[in-house]
Amino acid sequence: MKRKILLLIGLLVLIHGSINAQQYFSLGKDGMSFIEFSTELKNRHNIQCFYKIDWVNDIYLTKTYKDEKLENILEDILKDKKLKFIIRQNIIVITNKLDFNSTFSVYEIKNDNTGSAENSVVSNSDLSKLQEQEYRIHYIGNSIGKKKVKLFGYISHHESRTPLNSVEIYLPNIAQGVTSDSKGYYEFELPPGRYNLQFKHMGLKSTTRKVNLRGTGRLDIQMTNEIRQIKEVKVTAKNDKVARSSMGIEHIKMEEVHSLPTALGEPDIIKSTTMLPGVESAGEGAIGFSVRGGSADQNLILIDNAPIYYPAHFFGFFSPFNSDIINEASLYKASIPVKFGGRISSTYDIHAHDNINNKIKTKLGISPVTSKVYSSIPIIEDKLSIVNSFRFTYSDWVMERINSKELINSKADFYDIHGKVLYKPNQNNQLSLSYYNSNDEFQLHSDTIYNFKNFIGSINWRHRFSEKLKVLQTAYTTHFSYDMSSDEVTTNAFNLTHKVKETGFKSSWNYEKNLNTSFDFGGDVKYYNIEPGKMTAASESSYVKTKEIGKEKAIEGALFLGSTFDLTSSITVEGGIRYSLFGNVGSKNELIYENNVIGELNIIDTTNSSGIYNISHGPEVRLGLSYRLSSQSSVKVSYNRNRQYIHLLSNTTAISPTDTWKLSDKYMKAQIGDQLSLGFYKNFKNSASEFSVEAYYKKIKNVKDYKDGAELYLNEFAEMEVINARGKNYGIEFLYRKNIGRFKAMLSYSYSRSYLKSADKTGEFAINDGEYYRAPFDKPHNIKSFLSLKLSRRFILSTNLTYQTGRPATYPIAKYYIQGIPVMHYSERNSYRLPDYFRADLSLLMQGNLKKKKAFHSSLIFGVYNVTGRKNAHSVYFRSAHNNVTGYKLSIFGQAVPTITYNIEF
Repeated sequence: MKRKILLLIGLLVLIHGSINAQQYFSLGKDGMSFIEFSTELKNRHNIQCFYKIDWVNDIYLTKTYKDEKLENILEDILKDKKLKFIIRQNIIVITNKLDFNSTFSVYEIKNDNTGSAENSVVSNSDLSKLQEQEYRIHYIGNSIGKKKVKLFGYISHHESRTPLNSVEIYLPNIAQGVTSDSKGYYEFELPPGRYNLQFKHMGLKSTTRKVNLRGTGRLDIQMTNEIRQIKEVKVTAKNDKVARSSMGIEHIKMEEVHSLPTALGEPDIIKSTTMLPGVESAGEGAIGFSVRGGSADQNLILIDNAPIYYPAHFFGFFSPFNSDIINEASLYKASIPVKFGGRISSTYDIHAHDNINNKIKTKLGISPVTSKVYSSIPIIEDKLSIVNSFRFTYSDWVMERINSKELINSKADFYDIHGKVLYKPNQNNQLSLSYYNSNDEFQLHSDTIYNFKNFIGSINWRHRFSEKLKVLQTAYTTHFSYDMSSDEVTTNAFNLTHKVKETGFKSSWNYEKNLNTSFDFGGDVKYYNIEPGKMTAASESSYVKTKEIGKEKAIEGALFLGSTFDLTSSITVEGGIRYSLFGNVGSKNELIYENNVIGELNIIDTTNSSGIYNISHGPEVRLGLSYRLSSQSSVKVSYNRNRQYIHLLSNTTAISPTDTWKLSDKYMKAQIGDQLSLGFYKNFKNSASEFSVEAYYKKIKNVKDYKDGAELYLNEFAEMEVINARGKNYGIEFLYRKNIGRFKAMLSYSYSRSYLKSADKTGEFAINDGEYYRAPFDKPHNIKSFLSLKLSRRFILSTNLTYQTGRPATYPIAKYYIQGIPVMHYSERNSYRLPDYFRADLSLLMQGNLKKKKAFHSSLIFGVYNVTGRKNAHSVYFRSAHNNVTGYKLSIFGQAVPTITYNIEF
């Protein structure tokens, strides 16, 4: 009977509106019983209080209340009792048995604008309680008389507690919507009133919330997986290429990385970028990639906000990272954000998982060449977890079974360890410690052993001061070193080393003034310490003399400020400036050349510089404009200027064991790149497919090229071998994607040109008489396709095709004799080309049965790399014998390479 009465009272409560949150009361006195207090409420204010006498018999007031809110008075009176109350206009209901929040779909009045109207109830609830949230009315904020108030919140996954980005939040009654950001936060600016919010995310169950928005407040949401025992469901997600203001940005999808056919059965986050228009591989078995005609060292590759200098394993066949630990990756070819700097072609921003899981998760992978393991281990629920990956190769047995005299006495091994410790004490703070360590060792048909090592560590602290102001602080260090050694010939035994160290700090702030305007600002500083090279004798009987190039040290710093804002409903503008400064530090010997003309014959003196010297600085401007033609199409234009103070000295197109990292100095000028881009973007059938075209023109000052026969290693005065050339790159890129359905596709074509020009027309550094010549990555035509067909729920067939114009090369065109000695005469630089490149790959993904409750899930990937067995030329070299010159083509893969990979997930 009691329950029925209370239910009836509750129904009466729901009929009425809320008490004015700003109304204040003066009533009560010290020693007054609660029953007398309720009587005073009824007589003086016409507010009736419902309760059971047994619950309040021993409750007495301890003071007189003057000009206080009613809910505050009740909270103070009942603070020592396990009683709940709810207020509606002229009714107060008190109970210690019935939970009004779940029965009547209303909440306790707290008037806390910064608290969550949902999270405190849901965070530890089961699914049934989570579903009840859809039927409740959520009262948010206080009535403060403003025309517009803010509704904000945090969206997370119910099981894993991980933030959900790109959730669509829609208000059908006013036809307005937003999407959650990369950290799961969303925000509306609305007039007070009643709203029905719809939350949608691909692969998750849609949910709704009924909100009575009375003032600024917070509503946190949790979403769950959607499981349906029906036929295939098509889920469409809108692509943000049309809507976002920036251009030249590619967000790499990890599911596509895992489905791409690979050379040796290992998904590669680095190589996957070469399937994008404007991005080309340095070659099979080569390290690095080229973006819009630039060199490999012009790309900044970041892992958890720290740079990596040697991004590969096993001659470039493997990515430096286990793909299982990678969460997201974004490549910026244009519209590079102001917070990034230091390279002139692109920034590749890669992040490992930063979600705090509450369940142990393990993945194992086995292929003919490598094995890997990934684990995610919770330590403290919702607060502390550790993710780790370990990978190693056992490739020696493969080389032993290859019947080739070129691989006798060869070996190749590597391992890497990559992990992250995540700590989230509360919703406003997250701290992560990221670490990476790798080692490569190989020996190819010689006694010389090559060894490469990477160590990267970073500490990242994210803090949210408010819904408007956020900051990311990063401290990092990265070490790269390689060494070569040989001891087969005792008298020539040597050790040779090269080391690069970079340590830095970054502070990046974001302020969202409102839904249409945001600001990014901050700064960074880094310290370089490079040991260019040191050669020593490997034994006492070796005749090798010790030779060491002096260390190079420098400081680089920058301040940046950028903003994105809506000029109109269709036009979005973004702009910013990054001012960078660089200077050498320490002590270093420098040559003085007559009339500043670099050359061995022009040396007139040597000077020693110390302190901070060779200072270089300048602005880096970033501008962009986006015009939305409709909800499905847009046009964009952008301009970027970037400066680069560190350079890779290499006379090969790919990173090789004898390359040297070199800092800018008096003669080795900073590279400066200016790029203008124009693009058109179109979505079809509600983003089921998309099309884009981007054109660009780039000019570069002080591109590093080399004189003929340049000797770069152990050269203390490398400026005598290096040319500060001018470069120009231009091109147009077409991209089509089909995003949904059983058949998915990506097709791209790009036409791009890349040229260099030396300033010297007649001197020692003259190349092609001072006219423009083809740069090493000038490959005009590039066609790429990726096709994926879902044969069934368990089988997916994928293929990719690649065609590109051959890389520029210099060939001998004549042979003559001087005093009986044959001399080869070569063409102008890069006036010929290697044969065009073509490759087709296939892969078949076979998943285990799809039962939800299994001890583990498994999958098999069968792949064939270079299906047609085409002998693509990696390089061409020439030999002269018997008055004949013969050319030879070197191919890395001259036949089809089958692979198989087995994956287990616990």
